[in-house]
Amino acid sequence: MTDSTADFAPDLPPSHIEVPEATATDLRRLDTVRNDLLRVHRGLLEAERNRYEKQHGRIANNSAFLQLVINDPWFDWLRPMGQMVLLIDERTSDKKQPLGSVEANALFEQALALLKADADGDAFQRLFLQSIQSSPELAVLVRQVAKGIAGL
Repeated sequence: MTDSTADFAPDLPPSHIEVPEATATDLRRLDTVRNDLLRVHRGLLEAERNRYEKQHGRIANNSAFLQLVINDPWFDWLRPMGQMVLLIDERTSDKKQPLGSVEANALFEQALALLKADADGDAFQRLFLQSIQSSPELAVLVRQVAKGIAGL
């Protein structure tokens, strides 16, 4: 697991305790969650690009935008969403330490919690709320994704 995803890593049981592996259903659900989170992440990136351009002027092209997302602190708040997607990728593809069913459920819960905007929360939750309040399309998408994850 990379340092970038360490904040989202569920507590793993000690290695001497056998835990049931995630089922094929768990893995399909996580794939759906991953794809849904990517859709939300793309929507957040677009909303944040619009907000950035209103304050700093037009971004020349997608390459320049990518460099801003990677390097400009303005976009740091978006990292938890990307980190969650990466964590799901890492854990579902780890052959040395297969994903357990308890860990899979923890990932579902973390993904759902990530979709909760909160004016009194951390930087991600506050700016997430601002983004969905300023974009009705994004708000609808987030609601659909959260409902889908909760119903999986």
